[in-house]
Amino acid sequence: MKRKLIISLISLTSFCASAAMTLNDCLIYARDHAHTNLLQMLSTEKAKADQRISASSLMPSLSLSGSGNISFGRNIDPETNTYDNKQTLSTGYGLYLSIPLFDGLVSVNSLKASQVARLRSVQAAQVEQDLISLEVIKAFYNVDYCKAMVGQMQIQLQRDSTDLCATMRGEELGVKSGADVAEMKAVVATDRYELSNQRNLLAKAYLQLRGAMGMELSEEPLELEHDPSDEFLPGLSDSKHPRIAEAELALKESEYNLRAEKGGFFPKISLTGGVTSSYYKLMGSNLSAPGFGKQFKDNIGEYIALSISIPLFDGLANVNRVKRAKIEVEESRTRLDRTIYEIERATTEAGLDLKAAADELEAAQQRVEAEQLAYNAVRRKYELGNSSVIDLYTSSAKLATAIANLEGKRIQKIISGITLSYYLGAKLIKE
Repeated sequence: MKRKLIISLISLTSFCASAAMTLNDCLIYARDHAHTNLLQMLSTEKAKADQRISASSLMPSLSLSGSGNISFGRNIDPETNTYDNKQTLSTGYGLYLSIPLFDGLVSVNSLKASQVARLRSVQAAQVEQDLISLEVIKAFYNVDYCKAMVGQMQIQLQRDSTDLCATMRGEELGVKSGADVAEMKAVVATDRYELSNQRNLLAKAYLQLRGAMGMELSEEPLELEHDPSDEFLPGLSDSKHPRIAEAELALKESEYNLRAEKGGFFPKISLTGGVTSSYYKLMGSNLSAPGFGKQFKDNIGEYIALSISIPLFDGLANVNRVKRAKIEVEESRTRLDRTIYEIERATTEAGLDLKAAADELEAAQQRVEAEQLAYNAVRRKYELGNSSVIDLYTSSAKLATAIANLEGKRIQKIISGITLSYYLGAKLIKE
């Protein structure tokens, strides 16, 4: 079953890398492969291990011991319990049990703190995952923008190449001058340079997207497709923003740690018990010692004890640990207030960005329409010989800038909408 699951995951990974990927596909891939997300998953697993370690302090401890020694020179004869010069081989064995009864609730509060720390690590992992997702979203639409710029430059190069051919024919007919042809060639050369530059920017955009997703680095372009639903996140949830949830859990963890430190002033009570036995043999003696089994049985002993430890003075270490824990509680409370304030500010800014992007998009559309009309007029005048190549190039450049600005504002509006929905509680990844 485990092998089939691994094969399925490998197949899914291969499919995602080869088939057309939507924005949500890219986000899922980044969640499972981005190095930051993988490190956060390991941190979560480590927090689970820490919780199990804390839980173990509430459980009894059982240990088995064994020892062996050879005595030389003057020592106690285990048979007569008197001093002599005999060499003695002796071994001892013990089974010990210790049960904690009360420790000022230090272990209980430490366990609760570790449980909260595990939940906190989950929220911290979600925060990092969201940051990676926002980075992937920006990289995804940056690819979209660069592709649009490449397409625009290809159209512009084709159009200016057509104008160059027309200008060269006009020179043959005596309508255009050699200077017009030279200037038009310079325009076409500029277009080719800009097309090459935009293609390089597109290649870097693909590389940036791959890097954000944790995908294998390559110069090959990714096959991307647009799902209209990606531009609008699903209905908002009532869940808290993961940064706020993480800060609240941090405050709760520090409060449990404070309780644990206060428990250091209480007595500690534990119940212990054990079973011990020993075996000995006199070296170089003609006397035969009882067998191991008989000695083990005859020398066996049991004990049970109740111990109480009352702290009286430890150099004020407990006092200072409590003071430090109180400071950490105040720090966590202040961080929570700051996080709530920052999320509220970010939400307000995202709302303003979305409104501004919508207004600027409308204005950019109007600008493109106006620049298109102006370019058509200048181009017609150029065809009639009433305008220069410089005028045509200037008008074309202004139109290109307006189109690029329109595309940028369109993408900015999409990203601003996604960001606002995220701060209002929506999930970036659709499961």
